[in-house]
Amino acid sequence: MIRVWLIVLLVTGCASAPKPAPVPSPVESETLKRFSQNAVARTGLNLSLTPFTNRDRSISPVRAQLLVAEQRFLPYLLKTTLTDSGFWGAVRVTPGVDATAELNCQGEVLVANAAKLELQLQCRDALGRVWLDERFAQGIASTAYTETAIVGPDPYRPIMIRIANRLADALTILTDQERQRLNDAALLRYAHTLSPEGFAGYLAVNAEGLLQVQGLPASSDPMYARVQRIRDSEYQFIDAMDEQYRLIYLQMRLPYRLWRQYQYEFEDYNTSLGDKSSRVQRRAASDFNLMLSTYKRYQDYKHNEDELSEMAESLVRALSPTLGKVEGQVLELTGNLEQQYELWRSYLLRLYQAESSPRGP
Repeated sequence: MIRVWLIVLLVTGCASAPKPAPVPSPVESETLKRFSQNAVARTGLNLSLTPFTNRDRSISPVRAQLLVAEQRFLPYLLKTTLTDSGFWGAVRVTPGVDATAELNCQGEVLVANAAKLELQLQCRDALGRVWLDERFAQGIASTAYTETAIVGPDPYRPIMIRIANRLADALTILTDQERQRLNDAALLRYAHTLSPEGFAGYLAVNAEGLLQVQGLPASSDPMYARVQRIRDSEYQFIDAMDEQYRLIYLQMRLPYRLWRQYQYEFEDYNTSLGDKSSRVQRRAASDFNLMLSTYKRYQDYKHNEDELSEMAESLVRALSPTLGKVEGQVLELTGNLEQQYELWRSYLLRLYQAESSPRGP
């Protein structure tokens, strides 16, 4: 019996979990703005997200192992929220900035733990205009980690709803002409990545550093038709890449949530042990059932931490080869997702250049 008590006391008092944070007060619930079926139908704009970077340097070595997975989980959680809103065309997570998208968003994780999420998000459209460049912070209420809430929305979802609502507001004020201009700019910008010299005259940079559409190639232009054909293949490929990120998200969803739940409960219990009230200390130290329960929670916490660490290591390696099909050819690309994307882009560039040469492909 004495040995069990010593183990539990060591676990609850000297574990290597992050220092406990104050329990935040519940945040008012956010309601996701949704596209009304009665609204005027408009051209949908495509939005792409890249894996988030990380600025938080004060993290434990174990926590650092989770970053590679977490930085891919969070943008996909935002993607699901944006898709639910119904305001957008295709919403994708891509390994790099998507040259085909009308709007690209890049995020940086400032703080991510059981009690708080803080992100810096920047979104730019195909003309280079900044739609959003803002820091979003969200305290997580303890009620988000109850047993009954485990099947509900992710505790980080409220901050994603705020971002989605802000982007929906920016989108709804655009006119049809402005939306069409973004569609044209995205296609011309994509064409420019394949043939800078062939499409340089259609885009110009103004004094503010923003792109301006100077005109469009003729619909009968074979180079323009080739770009559109290759872009359709690009859409199919980045949809396949997005599916890989969906698998990461589905694999992480439950263990990542349980890991945060146990982290929250464990830090809360450590906080109670450090309370200055001797009455609270005596109660926490004398309640044998509570301490055993805490020890069991700690075991679960470590189990989920180990599972997430293994998952993070597997994500560094290739999840699975991605198949790309263009011009009747099927390519199997291997390596991690970033490497596959670079290989694909280099192949498309070589294909376009070969088709444009006098000798043909």
